[in-house]
Amino acid sequence: MLIKFNFIRVKKNLLLTFIFFLLIGLQNLCFAQNSFEKPKIFTEKEIKTGAPINEGSKFFAGDNPTFALPQFDDSSWKHVNFNSKKVYSWNPIKLSSGNVSKKNKIYWVRYYFKIDSTLLDQPLCLNISQLGASEIYLNGKKIESIGNIRLKEFKIKNKIPELFSLDNTDVNVLAIRFLPIIENKKKTVTISTVAISVELVSAHEFIKDKVALWKDFNFYTMLICGIFGALGFIHLLLFLFYRKAIYNLYFSTYNISISLMSYLTLLFSEMTDPLDLDTYTLASFLAVMLFGTSLTGFVNTLFGRTKKRLKVLLIISASIVLLYYFSATTAASFAFFYTCFVAFESFYLIIRAMIRREKSAFIVGGGVLVFFLFIVMVIIFMFLNKLNTIDINNLFGDDFIGYIFIFIFISFPVSISAYLGWQFASTNLSLVKQLDEVNRLSDINLKQEQEKQQILQDQNDLLEKQVDERTFELQKEKQKTENLLLNILPHEVAEELKEKGSSEAKYYDEVTVLFTDFVNFTQSSEKMGAEKMLVELNECFTAFDMIMEKHGLEKIKTIGDAYLAVCGLPLKNECHAYQTVLVALDIIKFIEERKKTNPNTLDIRIGINSGSLIAGIVGVKKFAYDIWGDTVNTAARMEQNSEKGKINISESTYQLVKEKINCEYRGKIHTKGKGDMDMYFVTKSQI
Repeated sequence: MLIKFNFIRVKKNLLLTFIFFLLIGLQNLCFAQNSFEKPKIFTEKEIKTGAPINEGSKFFAGDNPTFALPQFDDSSWKHVNFNSKKVYSWNPIKLSSGNVSKKNKIYWVRYYFKIDSTLLDQPLCLNISQLGASEIYLNGKKIESIGNIRLKEFKIKNKIPELFSLDNTDVNVLAIRFLPIIENKKKTVTISTVAISVELVSAHEFIKDKVALWKDFNFYTMLICGIFGALGFIHLLLFLFYRKAIYNLYFSTYNISISLMSYLTLLFSEMTDPLDLDTYTLASFLAVMLFGTSLTGFVNTLFGRTKKRLKVLLIISASIVLLYYFSATTAASFAFFYTCFVAFESFYLIIRAMIRREKSAFIVGGGVLVFFLFIVMVIIFMFLNKLNTIDINNLFGDDFIGYIFIFIFISFPVSISAYLGWQFASTNLSLVKQLDEVNRLSDINLKQEQEKQQILQDQNDLLEKQVDERTFELQKEKQKTENLLLNILPHEVAEELKEKGSSEAKYYDEVTVLFTDFVNFTQSSEKMGAEKMLVELNECFTAFDMIMEKHGLEKIKTIGDAYLAVCGLPLKNECHAYQTVLVALDIIKFIEERKKTNPNTLDIRIGINSGSLIAGIVGVKKFAYDIWGDTVNTAARMEQNSEKGKINISESTYQLVKEKINCEYRGKIHTKGKGDMDMYFVTKSQI
């Protein structure tokens, strides 16, 4: 009876399991397949950091130019998640004969999506990484090529993707023509686990984040490369001048290997041609082998009892390098185990030397132990992260692993430098003792003592001078900091922030807000190019800043090609509306004058509204002074309903300036979210 009962229970569990997986499969079938009837809808929040296109999309093995057309009927195509690891190298795609294609074959992917109204006319781009060559079509128009399919020129990515914008919320068709790389041999390393990945990203955020990321990454990578390269060169010179100190040679190669690995990291990050992978992989393999060889050489030279083990390890290292010529994958595996063995061997020798209280063991051993401790920590955390036990980024921050690797790189060289300093100090101490002995027997002892006193006095004077210089530098840096704070915040807000450490938002009942925006900015950007457009924006906004300062307006921020300013805060101004209109007239005059000498000058439209708002600081990190309220929104609507070369003001502003400014009544104009509003064009000042 017990056996029968257990059998029934097992059958019941199997049935429930089968039903569970069946429901999951049906759910994926119903909701994970992208089509014209069920397009993906992207929001501004999603694309800010990059929205991956990772749904089951229309997929076809074959080539036809009509596949890019929006009206093409793809109902017979398969649904495949082309961003999945399961389609790496596109091997799962079966041909009519049932075999996987061994030749270069072109594939098409069609993906349907919409954007919400907040993304209309906003600059967008596609962040694409791939193993092959592709052509990207949007609504039948080719917007970008990565590599060359016809010439079979493969490329991983474009450094700067092409920008585009959408002017409606209809269904858009993204068609990708893709030629993957068919590898004929197994690589030592693989660039990516998927053949192609695509993200829809806001162009502003992508360019801003990419510039900041590469600036910091390149700086720190080249800093590490330069520092360790210099250390390697210095210790190589020390070895050449004193050949008996063989540890200087090993320490030199150790630093050179770290410098080389840092430089190769930079090369890997900037690699666009997949054909460079083998070259970079070979260089990385040699750098790792040089690292392991120099580590075992240094530790064995200092703490090894016999040279036999070192000779054996050096022979093994040379054999692994030779093996790379015959089998790169096998050599890489042996290199990994060789490096691990060398690391544990070094750990053992240092611990043994510390137990035996050998000279300098605690100096070198401390740094090396920290080195191994951090390595073990990285392995443990990455293992736990792999098991989803912890999330490293959420627990310690995005830069945790980076800081760990910095400690790993620094700990061992610092300990070696301390050892060399100790050795140099020991040598100097021995010389000083001998000198004291000579001085004791010499009749010039008094003179030497006086010289020592003079040296101490000179050192004191030098230290006092250095203290004065450092104090002056600190004061100068403090002044720079204050000037920077005053440059990004109003003076009253900056003073409040310095005194209290925070600033509360305040309500202002009588202010005037000014919005400017360049006409056809996206089309002009595509025509002029990003660099020229940035130069044009910088020159125009610099001139706007001078105009704001002239008339007493407070610049709030720039949003892409839009410029936001306000008059009447933080200090009250009775003529806030009039001053703002004068600023708008000066801006129009500047643009007109600039057009005479610069044909690339963009047309501008301006909107002004008066009323009440709230102003203050947002956040506690990278804070910015900003304004909120319906007055700001209405000013934006005034700008949107203006025309090029025109200043559009609201009824509230008109009532404040009608005695001093000539205006042309436009009538009631329907405004999004506001209904019909009275609007006026400014013609000229009466004064």
